[in-house]
Parts: sequence; structure tokens; C-alpha cells
Amino acid sequence: MGMAMLVGREREVAALASLIERRPPRGAVLLMLGDPGIGKSSLLHEAESRGRARSLRVLRLAGVECEAAFPFAGLHQMVGPVLDHLSPLPQHEREALLTAFGLAEGPPPDPFLINLAVVDLLAAVADDGPVLVLADDVQWLDAQSHEALTFVARRVAGPVVIIAVMRRGHTGPFLQAGFPVLTVGGVDDDAAAQILSAHAPALSPAERRRIQREALGNPLALRELPIAMAAAPSTALRPLTLSDRLENAFAGRGAELPSATRDALLVAAVDPADSLAEILLGTSSLRGEPVTAEVFDPAQAVGLVSVEGDRVAFLHPLMRSGILQAESLARRQSAHRALADTLDDVYRRTWHRAQSIVGPDDPIADALEANAAQALSRGAVFSAIDDLERSAELTSCSALRGHRLVMAAGHAFGMGRDDMVQSLLQSADRTDLTDLDRARMEWLGEMFDHAPEGAARVNELCDLAVRSAPADPDLALDILMAAALRCWWADTGSAARARVVACVDRLPETAGDPRHLAALSGVEPVLRARQIIEALTRTPWGDDGDALLVLGLAAHAVGHMTLAAEFVDRSEVTLRRQGRLGLLSQVLATQSWTHVLLGDLVRAADMAEEARRLAAETGQPAWATATQVADVLLHALAGDTQEVLRRVTDAELHETRGRNLILSVLQLARGLVSLTAGRNRDAYRTLRALFDPADPVFHQRNSFASLMFLADAAVRAGHREEAHDLVVELEVIARVTPSELLHVQLSYARAVLAPDGDAEDFYLAALRQDLSRWPYARAKLDLAYGSWLRRQGRVPLARSLLTSAQSTFDRIGALPGGDEARLELRATGALIDWPESSAERWRKITELSDLRLPDDEIAERLGLQGAVVTMYRGRTRPGTPR
Repeated sequence: MGMAMLVGREREVAALASLIERRPPRGAVLLMLGDPGIGKSSLLHEAESRGRARSLRVLRLAGVECEAAFPFAGLHQMVGPVLDHLSPLPQHEREALLTAFGLAEGPPPDPFLINLAVVDLLAAVADDGPVLVLADDVQWLDAQSHEALTFVARRVAGPVVIIAVMRRGHTGPFLQAGFPVLTVGGVDDDAAAQILSAHAPALSPAERRRIQREALGNPLALRELPIAMAAAPSTALRPLTLSDRLENAFAGRGAELPSATRDALLVAAVDPADSLAEILLGTSSLRGEPVTAEVFDPAQAVGLVSVEGDRVAFLHPLMRSGILQAESLARRQSAHRALADTLDDVYRRTWHRAQSIVGPDDPIADALEANAAQALSRGAVFSAIDDLERSAELTSCSALRGHRLVMAAGHAFGMGRDDMVQSLLQSADRTDLTDLDRARMEWLGEMFDHAPEGAARVNELCDLAVRSAPADPDLALDILMAAALRCWWADTGSAARARVVACVDRLPETAGDPRHLAALSGVEPVLRARQIIEALTRTPWGDDGDALLVLGLAAHAVGHMTLAAEFVDRSEVTLRRQGRLGLLSQVLATQSWTHVLLGDLVRAADMAEEARRLAAETGQPAWATATQVADVLLHALAGDTQEVLRRVTDAELHETRGRNLILSVLQLARGLVSLTAGRNRDAYRTLRALFDPADPVFHQRNSFASLMFLADAAVRAGHREEAHDLVVELEVIARVTPSELLHVQLSYARAVLAPDGDAEDFYLAALRQDLSRWPYARAKLDLAYGSWLRRQGRVPLARSLLTSAQSTFDRIGALPGGDEARLELRATGALIDWPESSAERWRKITELSDLRLPDDEIAERLGLQGAVVTMYRGRTRPGTPR
């Protein structure tokens, strides 16, 4: 069959050869996509032949439709033969992988640590020579193996080539990952005629034309439809899909076989394992009499299966599905029952028993719940979810059915799969949930829905927490965290905030829980800041990665950014050591936000990029989205004004839920764009709105990050007195909260807004702060103080401060700040250094200058001040001091 399926496949074979035969070998991924029977598997066999001919280590795995429920079945096919290469891996990775395969006892491994172990295992194998991974029918891999293969393919490096095959019309993480795709279509008419001549030479011209028309270039159809037409000329080509016609053809072929052979084929079709001994035992149980391997001889004679050694294999997946479709539901259930009666493996036995019934069956439902626990112990979360969902279907008690669905939704939440969570919760909502399970359901639903619903929803959550607290204070705290998040994202009013605080305070037994502090910080980041910061600094919190992240969020909310950075940095170290990549993406997203506010833009950008990559690798799109708003502010501080405006406009169009937190960041970004462009009145008006409680963009804690920019805009736009009045109001708030974010920004605003007679004292006071973790704020102070000194005629000291400011701005990637420092340095007569990051701006200005555009028009087009454009036009080439 293989050579016939490659007729007319020169393009596809050449594409495979280019990956496998290139020298030196290097990592690559290719997904072949096509219809059933189109020849994908034959191409995979060709790839294997070419790989073996060049001494590549070939690792294979193939999905089987009925195998999708068995944890890590596909992954074990792939790496089982190379487990002898585990020794170079870190111990926790070795233990995770062996536990996943049931080859060792240990704590439940993190799913993403298992994936990471596979990456490192393939790298260890590749140290001995190039590796070729061939994955057939990826759409039918068990969920864990599918996710692991996708993860490995994203990280492929070194001499590892992955070629995967998927049936068109299916979806899944591998297809959605964006790997290069080779679409395998039908062969052309010449190749089709060649295949027909080789396999059905007796066809008349009319029959040949009919077959070619119906086969649509599908090589399997060109081979099989002539046989089907000869067997049943009046019905073989009735108007069904091509896959249905082929399935019917194979089913018809099976229908002519002896009864015992048909039974053996049915058992083989429902059994994802290909063990000859197991299938013979199942067939014997089904028939009530012993059968031997010869039972398959008739099926081999008509080309449905092959028996090699102790293995039985269908020659094409459509043959398996054709056999199944031809049998009644009762017969399929009987085959499952027969297999269950002969299996020693409890997990598989339970699964087959669950497939053998339709209606409720509580003993089997209980056994499936036990299966879920076993799957979780091996890190197979998706299998556990499937087991619990099927268990719920077989559960007679409505409340218990709902409980199992809520449990499944909880595991889906842990994997960041909001789509699964919502689907499971919708099913659970149709059951008679207990009060506690309904509370759990409400909490899980909240985790992916921060749409403001005002005080009413916050009060509903508080009521729910109060009712849950006596039985489950841990759940009550989770629900209050959800209520606090609503208060953090949007203005729910002082009464609602006070209600949440009161409910949290009524849970004294949770006072030592990081979530307790995080809930208070989200609701009252100003009024409770002192209490929270004291608790954060007073308590030895250990090195639990989950707890450290929550503590970092609490510190971030109250504006203690250095403490937030310390907690999340420690969390990052722990999670990397443990290989917990799912939570690590959340930590990195939080770090990115924190370092943007601290002003370490290069580090923030690196973290945001890794957070996005990990969120994609671990199937958590919500955390990829979480970095986007931080990115807007990052680009604004870096001076990429056109990109900022594009992103802000796009975000505002999609922000239909009125979340003040998001709107405040977008407003700040707009203000920075105006300030960079020298549109000072616009900048002041935009930034002043951030401090107006009546404006939709107002978010009190977030407004603290805008103060130094508002002060700059106020001085330049002639609103010094008005801005000074605002500073006086904020001084009152500063006496309530020790928020670093507010105090650092206030120290800058005091100095910039002060009259000349008082300014130096304020500058010196601001510079006496410990700003070692605040590079942007320190550079802003150096720039502002240096500029003030220059205006006072104290040029040597001014140059020193301005040089320091320029150096810091350039180092952290804040190009607008660096350009301001260069303008001031030029005014002192000093030479100007140009960083690598300025080359692109210089190129754009040069291109527009070559069009003979005046400086003010260039500045308007690029969102810059005219003075900056003039300064750049005086530059000869990047890297040249002027």
C-alpha cells in the first residue's frame, strides 16, 4: 500500500527530505494536515525510512480514537524506548516522568514538569545523534500526550525533528500552536490514473472515470472504491462523504467474514491496546468459548488487519471506525464488557465498564471517581476531568452528580482552561447542588469573569462567603478574594469595599494566610496598606511558590513595589526549580507589571515575553492577555509612540466592561505619548483626569504611578499651582499609607513644582531616598535636578547629574528620558552619547529629512518634540558622539 500512496507525492516527499536530510541537523517541526486516506501515514512511513537510512533515532507515537482516555498512552509510546537516557535529567524531572508512567511512586507531578522532562529527555537522546519524532493521528492522542507533544515542539532545539500528522476537520493544541503546515491534498489526474491502473486494471473507461470523479484524488479511495463497487455495484457509491463511503466499504468487507472473526475485529476495535493475547481473551469472553490467533486469518486475507508477533493492527483507522459503525450499540457495549471482565488493570477495567452501559450506575460512577484520583496522582489532570465528567453522567443522585462536575471544573481551573470550566459549570448548574458546592461553583465562575457588576455582585459574594465560612473557611476566603478582585478592577463603592473588609476580618483563623492579606490589599490598598506592609515584613513566609506569588500581589496592590518584586522574584526561583511552568507564567506576568512600575523596562520586557511564551505553552491564554496592558505602558515609557497609540486604541475598543484599572493604564499611556510629543496641555488634561474620582479612568492606587508625569506636564503647560494643590491633597493620603509608589512619586512632584527658592531642598530630600530599585525615578530626579542646576548656571554639577540620567535611561531602555537628558546636556555644551536603541529613531528622522520635511512636521509624524528632531538631525551616524 505504501508505494501506491506515494504516487504523485513528489512535492510532499521533497518537503520531508529537506527536514530530515539537511546538514548539519537542526530542530524543526512540521504538521501534515489532510483528509482520511489521503496518504499522510504513508508519507510518515517514508519519513521514517529516510530517517533510519541516515541513522536518525526514530521515536514514534500514534493516537487511537478509543485510547484518548488513557493517561500518557501516546507519550509512553514516544519516550518509552529511551527511558534509559533519564540519568542526565534533574532528579525531580526523572521522578515526575516515571510517576506519570506509573513506574515509580511519588507525589503527584506537575503536568508541566512532566512536559519539561520530556524536552530534556529528547535533548539527552539527541546528544547521541539526531532524533526524528513521528506522530500519527495526533487528533486522537490522549489529552496529556497531545499537550506534551505540543509543548516539546514549541521548545524543539538541537538535532530534533518532529513531524506530526492530523486529520483535517479536527482541532487541538498542536494545530493551534502555529507550526508550519504541509497540506496534503488529492493527487492529480495522472497520478490517480496510475494508481487505478496498478490496482484495478480491469475497469472499463466509464468505470475508471466514475471512480476518479468520486475519489477526488484520494489514494485510499482509488484503491478501495473499485473493490466496493465490484462487491455492491448498485450501492457502493451512494452520496455520502468520502470517509463514510470508505468506512462502509471496509464494514462491508468485514460483514462477509466468519462470526468469530467479526467478534475478534469488534473487540480489537474497542480495545486501544494492540495486544493479541488481550484481544483473544476478550473475544473468548464475548463468545463464551476459546479462540486462537487463527481467528484473524480471514481478516488478514481481505486486508483489514495485520498480525505480527503478539500485536494486532488495523491497516487504516477507517477500517477500525468502519467496523465500529457497522455494529449495533449493544454489540459494542458487549465487547467493552467482555474486555473489562478479562483485564487486571483497574483503571482500564473501569473505563471499559463505563463504556458498556448507558444509564446511571452508581458503583461504576464511584469507580470512575477513584480512576480520577489515580489519574491525578500521576499528573494526568485532563484524564481526571474526563473520568469525573463520565462519573457524573452515571451518577443517579443529582447533588453528587453536581459535586463531581464542580470537582472537574476545579481541576480545569487549575490548568487555566476557562473554556472547560465554563462548560462544566453550566452542566453542574443544572443539578441540585448543595449550598457548599454552589458556593464553589460561584467562586470558580468568578475566576474568569471580572466584568464589573457594581456593589450588588460584591455583596452577593460576601453573602456567599458568610454562609460558607462555618463549613469551609478556606472556600469563604477564596470567595472574598473574588469579591476583592472586583473591587480592585473597578470602583464598586465604599460601602461594598467596607463589607468585604468586614467579612475578611470575621475570618481570624485565616489571618496567617497570604490570601487574607491579598483580599484586604485589593479592597483597601490605601486604608489597610500600613497593616498589610507590617504583616508582609514581620512574618517569615518561607519559600512556597504559590504563597509568595499571592504575597507579591498584596505588596503590589498597596504600592510597595520593592517588596512585591522581592516576593515574586523568590516565587520565580522556587517555581523554576520545581518546573511548575503553569504558575510561573502568572508570576512572570506579575513581575513584568512590577518592574514596569519600578522602571526597569528591559527586565520588564524580558519577563513579559517569557510570560506570553509560557502562557501559550501551558494553554493559559488569560495570562498572555494579562501582559498586554503592561506592554502598553512599557512601550510608552520606551518611546514607541506609534505602537502605543495603536495598542491603546485597540485595547479601548475591546475594553467594554468599564474596568477602571485597565482604563487608568491606557489613559496614562496616552498622557505619556502627549508629553513625549511636547503637547503639554493635552498631556496635563489627560493625566489630570486620572486623579478625578468622577472620571471613569480614576483608580486611586493606580493614579499614584502618574504623579511625576503630571508634575512635568503641569510645569510645561502653566498649571503649576493647580498641580501643587493636588500634591497637597496627596500629602494627606501619604500620611495614611506607606506606599513606596506614592512616596517616590510625591518626592519628585514636590521638587519639580516647588519655587526656585525651595526646589533644591526638595531635590536633595528626594535623592536621599533609597532608589536603588527605582532606576526610572532616580533618573527622572537626576534629569530634573540637573536641568534646574543648569538654569541656575551651575553647569559642572548639572552635567554630572544629566550624564547619570542619560546613562540610566539608556540602560533601562527609556528613550524619551534619554533624549531629554541629551537635550539638556547639549545645552551645557557637553558631548552626547547615542545608545544602540536610538538607531531606529535616527533612521526614521533621516528618511523624513531626505523628503525635505521641516522639523515640526517630522516631529508631528513621529510623536516627538521638535527640539528632539533637530538634535537627531545634527547627528552623523548611530554611535557617534556630537
